[in-house]
Amino acid sequence: MQFFSYFSKNTFKVISLGLFGIAVGLLASCGADDTKKADSVEVVEIVEAPELDASEPDIPTDIPEIDTPETDTSDVLAAAALPEINTALATATPAGVWMILADEASTLPNSEDSMNPFIFEKHNRELVVIADNGDGIFTMSRCDTTWRDDYSLRATDTGYTATSSETSVTDGSGVTYTTATNVEVVYGSDNQTLTATGSKVTTPVGEDLTLTVEGVKLSDSTDFSSVSGFMTQATLKYINLGNGDADPAGSSQTTDELVVECLGISNGIKTTESTDDVWQLDQAYYTAFIDDGNADTTDQIQYYRLNQNTNGEVTRSLGAVIDADGVFTMYVHACNETNTDCLAGAEWTETITSSETGVGFDINFKVIENTYVVNPLALTPFTAFLWPHDGDYMNAEISVLKN
Repeated sequence: MQFFSYFSKNTFKVISLGLFGIAVGLLASCGADDTKKADSVEVVEIVEAPELDASEPDIPTDIPEIDTPETDTSDVLAAAALPEINTALATATPAGVWMILADEASTLPNSEDSMNPFIFEKHNRELVVIADNGDGIFTMSRCDTTWRDDYSLRATDTGYTATSSETSVTDGSGVTYTTATNVEVVYGSDNQTLTATGSKVTTPVGEDLTLTVEGVKLSDSTDFSSVSGFMTQATLKYINLGNGDADPAGSSQTTDELVVECLGISNGIKTTESTDDVWQLDQAYYTAFIDDGNADTTDQIQYYRLNQNTNGEVTRSLGAVIDADGVFTMYVHACNETNTDCLAGAEWTETITSSETGVGFDINFKVIENTYVVNPLALTPFTAFLWPHDGDYMNAEISVLKN
């Protein structure tokens, strides 16, 4: 049974979790359709792969500059506002579209975790759906894949609880790790507000995570396009693998019939607890889950920006995972900030909205030099045809904003 909507594309999920680490570490010998090789791609040391829990562009000519978002998103990293309660909405059930704020943090300190000690905090603003799961429990979807999985549910007088326990394979030192997740969701008496608390505890050692959520109901409808007072935009413009099958060949394509199921923006910071290995990783994720018409699967569009500072050496990373309406690709672009050739290999522009007025992102990620922008799935001779072409881009504009 589900906790926060089950993400059932297991293969895609596994790819997502390992996306960044795979791409940065295995760029030795795969070519592109443009006859360019990956053997000159800069390999940079990364402390860890992003959780994915991915990206697109179209403008600069030199070293790409990331545009300043038109809307102030500083509230994402601080206590942030939610919309006022709409007393005209139904109170019988919590079913509908909601805006939530979710904060996640590692337990401090964690002196037992000597393998990879870090301090972690992440702040999300999401538009989600709450619906009856078929067993009389109104479950909340999530865009954050950390908390989007298969859980055991139990109804309570005020909402529900969700639990799971996952055990890893035994590692090289003979240790097996178990992660226990517990979450409780509580709806207000009028079914127009909610709170949730949760934890992920890994034993025998690991970073213990805590979760707090608050939310406000925006609509009685579970259809994003029917939220009263808000306008939904969901468009993907692209050139993929040169758009050789387009008419005319190579022309830009557009898909504008995407049905949004969940929309979220996440900002996080990881910093080391170790005095011997000093690093900080700043993370930004922009995620939308898309209804693909199949009850058992879900499409996804996700971009990410990462900046890692290790003892003063900065690595900038851009990424995208696009799986929507038959369009599928991945981009990874990771460069040391001193490597100007690598930095100029991709363009990224963004306009971000994250406030009580709505959530939205318009991100364009463009391949300028495909030596420096890779698709992790193209790293074998059999899949090299998936390597991005110069000029390929993915521009997703997805938003649900107050009129």
